[in-house]
Amino acid sequence: MTPAKPAPPMVGSAAAAFIRRADGRVLLVHHAGTGYWVMPGGKTDDGPFGGETPRECCEREGLEETGVTVTAGRLLVVQWLPIGRNGAHAHNPFACHLFVFAATICPDALDQIQVPEDELLGWEWWDPAVAPVTPGVMDATNSRLLAAAVQVSSGAAPAPAYLEERPRPNHALNEGS
Repeated sequence: MTPAKPAPPMVGSAAAAFIRRADGRVLLVHHAGTGYWVMPGGKTDDGPFGGETPRECCEREGLEETGVTVTAGRLLVVQWLPIGRNGAHAHNPFACHLFVFAATICPDALDQIQVPEDELLGWEWWDPAVAPVTPGVMDATNSRLLAAAVQVSSGAAPAPAYLEERPRPNHALNEGS
């Protein structure tokens, strides 16, 4: 008897690494698919027994997108992304909770960062006040996410911050628009 294939999750999870140097700059990667700069991260891997946790996802995606070990610390932000289109991203087939963790890279590894060529166009240390307001650098969703991570990590807001995105009218279920 063939085991039944598990149904796709109704709500997914994703995680990102907020990596900040001593000078205040944050590590952003240039996403090939969207063309925007984002914190290293991605969707959790599904698997038997529920797959990986958001913290595990943060560390795995951090390693995959930087080539160096990333260690996830405290939770900074939780963002709700609904089904439909979010910013410039492709249609989300299901809602998603995005977890942003304060993360670190060993200082000795900072000069060893390398991004996967098929997924990312580059990486750079950005001033977190400049990246979101520079035209074409970040989309609105990721700009708000970065701003919240900066506020919480600096102690200006309690942890974790909670953000919600809402699809624009007529975009929630229409993936062709």
